[in-house]
Amino acid sequence: MEGIFVALAIPFKNNRLDTDSLITHVESLSKAGVDGFYPFGTTSQGLHLNINERREVLEILSKHTNKQVIVHVYSPYWDEVVETVRLAERYGAVAVASIPPIYYRPDYEALKLYYMKLMEITKLPIFIYNIPQNTGFNVTPEILSRLISDGVRIAGIKDSTGDLTQIMGHVRTGVTVFNGADSIIVPSLLVGARGCISAMANVMPEVMREMVSDVKAGRIRSAMEKQDLIARVRALIKDFPGVDGYYKLVHLLRYDFGTVKGPYMRPLTNEEVNKLREELIRLGLKVRA
Repeated sequence: MEGIFVALAIPFKNNRLDTDSLITHVESLSKAGVDGFYPFGTTSQGLHLNINERREVLEILSKHTNKQVIVHVYSPYWDEVVETVRLAERYGAVAVASIPPIYYRPDYEALKLYYMKLMEITKLPIFIYNIPQNTGFNVTPEILSRLISDGVRIAGIKDSTGDLTQIMGHVRTGVTVFNGADSIIVPSLLVGARGCISAMANVMPEVMREMVSDVKAGRIRSAMEKQDLIARVRALIKDFPGVDGYYKLVHLLRYDFGTVKGPYMRPLTNEEVNKLREELIRLGLKVRA
């Protein structure tokens, strides 16, 4: 497991899964050369997808791509975690992943209990998804090392802190490290991350593929130019709520695409979309009419 995994945007129309857009998206990203998909995390609106929607997404992935899939399984309901794990196994996932338990911030023992229970229900490799800005709990390299020492079978971590020092600490533990912060993909690769699980891979997979190839070939200046472009496009949506900014970037730069599932998040307004279009044009990008 390495390279570019897409933190998959899962589009809805009228609060129903937009299967046509999703199929187009999965096939297009696969053709663009991504290495895998990561459904049901932040960009997927994973916490708001019911088990039937998760099943339908995994079925689409199994039929429309041959790329590796790491399935994020977290739910507030343990029976849904278990069922999502079973779906991941059924549809050929290479690993499962989960954020720590949220709302009731865990101490170390609660964290260990959760991942131990996850370990008991599957033989698939287990990844921790560390996004403390959303969960309120930071899985530091020290905590990761302690979990491993205590016998928790952790295969890897997706770290979305944007903290390069923390990425280096995770690398030292010996697990597979994926960077989840789009602004530091190149630096993360240079310090030992095996790849990225990226929201911006939904939007600019071709640029990202070329950027990673540049890193492998030692063309660091060229890679950093592409990294800068990715970061600048990402910065255009940083003040928008939820994840619909990514969905609108796909719509403006690639093809027709759905929006978020309500009512927990809202779509961007027409005014916001027009502003985003203008900013993309200022960056010299070709925007759909």
